[in-house]
Amino acid sequence: MKSQLLEEALQAVRDIHAPDWKALALSKIAEKFAAIDKNRAVDLVDDAIRFLRQIDDPSWQLSVLLTVINAFVSVDADLAYRLIVELPSETMKVLALTDAVERLALTEKAMALQFLKEAKRLAQRIKDAESREKALSAVAEAWVNFDGDYAVQFARRIHSLAERAMVLASIARIFLSSNEAAASDLAEEAAQIAMKIHDAEEKAMVLEEVVEVLCRLNQQRAIELANKIPFPDRKAVALSAIAQALTERERKRAEALLEQAIALAQKVKDKDRQASALRSIAAVMARLDVPRAAQLAQQIRDLNWRHWALGDIVAVAAELDLSIALQLAEKIEDLEERSSALADIALAMARVDREGAIHLARRIPDAFYRIQALCELSEQDP
Repeated sequence: MKSQLLEEALQAVRDIHAPDWKALALSKIAEKFAAIDKNRAVDLVDDAIRFLRQIDDPSWQLSVLLTVINAFVSVDADLAYRLIVELPSETMKVLALTDAVERLALTEKAMALQFLKEAKRLAQRIKDAESREKALSAVAEAWVNFDGDYAVQFARRIHSLAERAMVLASIARIFLSSNEAAASDLAEEAAQIAMKIHDAEEKAMVLEEVVEVLCRLNQQRAIELANKIPFPDRKAVALSAIAQALTERERKRAEALLEQAIALAQKVKDKDRQASALRSIAAVMARLDVPRAAQLAQQIRDLNWRHWALGDIVAVAAELDLSIALQLAEKIEDLEERSSALADIALAMARVDREGAIHLARRIPDAFYRIQALCELSEQDP
């Protein structure tokens, strides 16, 4: 069945006309084919690169290339490395190498370490200070796969306060699953650094990351830090993250935080920032009250943001009630977003009705999301 679903996915590529989405779809299929037919997978990645070269926008082309390379790592790490060394900047090479490390570390730890050491070497010789700090942050975070203590030491040597705080908070998030005490200490260290950051956007970014960690460990401290975020929309998002951590055990408190977040978001004058905040809040609200979440999404004036919010709600609803999720998905007017929502439903449905899930996936109207669903369902093949 796995091979059959992947063949169906491959046939669906013919229905995609844009070269960027064709390249992304082929790289996804190649990644799944790697376990059953490596030669076929390599050929598919070659095809993806051929379509990638047809993308006109250089920055988007580079973004797609990084995604293709990341898929290629599971197919042929040596060839992926050759693609990485041809990237146009040292920073991009470092980011691509560190992205690959996490995936490689699961199966080819020695090669993953080689990738990481090369990333460290490249990062340290970048001349532009801002780019170098960004690259070193990526190296520090990736080193957690091998040595958490060294990763923390490496992160503490980063000069930029914002980059240092962000990577410490990121490492803290990784530690959550294995060492909560260390995660808490690192998050607090990042919070203390954040208080020294003068740039409001950078401070908000760090505090949001810290709140994401502490909301699982110390909700009161997370709320204190969320209230120090200097922008109401970002504060609203942080409060909704805390509410999400409380949904299962303190429903009333979670609801109160969400109402506070909504009130903050509704005061935001910039329509895009307001819509982004309401989208985040609605996704959390769906865990408590799907109809209320859908109602909140309908308050978003911009149609694209509204559809994205409804898609997020469907993804949550699919874990709770498939029939409600399907009803909501059909209300999404945008074909691509509706297709994305149906793909989420198909994956959730597979846990209880595999044949129904496959049937739904085959009916997804947008070919790219149909391919995504078929590929993921192939992984769940019993």
